[in-house]
Amino acid sequence: MFIAIEHDIHDPERFQQCAEQVFPLPEGLHVHQFLPATDLRRAACLYEAPSVERLQAYLDAALGSASTQRYFPVAEGNAIGLPDTVMGTLERQA
Repeated sequence: MFIAIEHDIHDPERFQQCAEQVFPLPEGLHVHQFLPATDLRRAACLYEAPSVERLQAYLDAALGSASTQRYFPVAEGNAIGLPDTVMGTLERQA
């Protein structure tokens, strides 16, 4: 499934350091886009993962108090411009 994330970044320098520690991502998680604001206080991401809960558990722990995230599953049938999936259909439904 595709999952969008809105990051409210409290400490841009620390966020960058924490974000670098996120990679490489565990199996089953894939980032398609990272879109930071020019002031580096907000960012949007598009991930592919088996569930919101799995992605949230991993990223929230890695990013700590540097940012607050809001996660939501993407309504793929209504979305425009989604990339091709990199995960197989069976894994996405897990």
